[in-house]
Amino acid sequence: MYKQIKQSVIKVFALALVLVSANSCETTELEILDNPNALAPNTADTDFYLNSIQVDLASYFEAITEEGMEVTRMLHMFGPLYSNAYLASQFDFPYSVAYADIIADARALRENAEAEELYTHIGISKVIEAYVMLSLVDYFGDVPYSEALDGVNFTNPNVDPGQEIYAAMEVLLDEAIADFGKDELALPTNDLYYNGNEDKWIALANTLKLKMYVQTRLVDNSVASKINAIVSSGNYIDETSEDFQFNYSSVDANPDSRHPIFARNFDVAADVADYMSNSYMYYMAFEKDLPDPRTRYYFYRQSATMTENDQEAECISQEAPSHYDLDDYPFCYAANFNGSGDPTAGYWGRDHGDNDGIPPDGGLRTAWGVYPVGGKFDANEGSAVSGRDIGLQGAGISPIMLASFTDFMLAESALTLGTTGDAREYLESGMRTSIQKVMSFGAPVADEDFVPTQDQIDAYVNQVLSNYDAAATEEAKLDIIVKQYFIALFGNGVEAYNTYRRTCNPTKLQPTLIIPNGGFIRSFLYPNELVEQNINVDQKADHRVPVFWDTNACD
Repeated sequence: MYKQIKQSVIKVFALALVLVSANSCETTELEILDNPNALAPNTADTDFYLNSIQVDLASYFEAITEEGMEVTRMLHMFGPLYSNAYLASQFDFPYSVAYADIIADARALRENAEAEELYTHIGISKVIEAYVMLSLVDYFGDVPYSEALDGVNFTNPNVDPGQEIYAAMEVLLDEAIADFGKDELALPTNDLYYNGNEDKWIALANTLKLKMYVQTRLVDNSVASKINAIVSSGNYIDETSEDFQFNYSSVDANPDSRHPIFARNFDVAADVADYMSNSYMYYMAFEKDLPDPRTRYYFYRQSATMTENDQEAECISQEAPSHYDLDDYPFCYAANFNGSGDPTAGYWGRDHGDNDGIPPDGGLRTAWGVYPVGGKFDANEGSAVSGRDIGLQGAGISPIMLASFTDFMLAESALTLGTTGDAREYLESGMRTSIQKVMSFGAPVADEDFVPTQDQIDAYVNQVLSNYDAAATEEAKLDIIVKQYFIALFGNGVEAYNTYRRTCNPTKLQPTLIIPNGGFIRSFLYPNELVEQNINVDQKADHRVPVFWDTNACD
């Protein structure tokens, strides 16, 4: 139900943004945009194509990111088992957006733009196509590409090996970088991400290549030199002004342009839809000597204490499963660890794979905070959210690729491959860059009495670095890097899912409540849209089929 609501909100918002981008155009042009999926090459303006592709990218990202967050315990996963947590239809919407909208429109855009010498438009379309295809491979493995939308095998394209698609995307990104270097007749009139700044698009293209190289480091011994070349160029996302994110607004008229997660959770007062992950909140609020500085920005506690009524939370009257180690993660609520809980601390979520029914706790469970969905800053109110008129009122972001992410990828690379730079320095930079971004984002609604001081930030960072220095093995150091990466990734389950399968870190993630659990999801089942409408594609045997770069078997 939540997924269906999310998809409808996203599609309405997609139409809204394209219409807004065209508000100075003639009526005949506006009519073309009544259905962004039906743009015709002989009638559509190239800028309209670009806006449609860019908005559809945000739709696509938000339609796949939550599943990645759920399986990696950044959000609650209902489950109860990995084998039945997600239906094959779960990804029909983003699969359709990827091919029928983004890639189809990108190809049509390039046909128009080549004749018009709009090379920046072309470069942007190639970067977005590359991101989409890389993430499709990362989630599903072998998918259609070379025969997709080729005009010959439109309904029944064969799948391409994921490794070949990765290689093709590396070429496509190099082509995009070359396109950005050409003299264009005009820049985009309304670039929704970088405002026509070609240098930032080039930085993103290089960062996506870096992501590819780190992702394939277990199966490709050539990536170290490629990573060093990117670092040496200095032309990648290394500061927040270059962050690749989609910006939503607080407009909740019809159509709605707020962050879709905000709209789903806060349109009705005291009826929050989603559950936070107990173990993720534990990492943030309790694992160290002091809370993570981002905690009050990520989570809003509707109740300052955990309930004592098992009608509101059945788990309070239950024992933790025998396979739970409460020295490493909590049970029932985030503060309940080490064999005893502090119910006065709040942070009321759900355990991994808890698929119990929904009790009357919509106005009690911990809600999304101000970052990244534009919700409410936690200033110890301990009261139910009042509805849509809270915090940033949905003016959130989709954090697709940020400077802090780059730091953590380079930290992993320096540690495991010996590439340029010091892993510890990258780790520190990633933490500080993420903390600063989150605090700056939430500053307009943060209560100054609860804003972390510089001394508190330094103390947190220094404790992590001290733990890193004390770690005796490369694997132990990598675990610290990845856990901090996971914390910085809040809102981006795509990179969390990839990183977990690549590293099997963090190592002490909360298990499902029920075991055996069917085995971790090494790739999601093919969407029904693919297998039911394509005679050349059969459904996978199960969810344990790995993608080409995954040589691990994480729990």
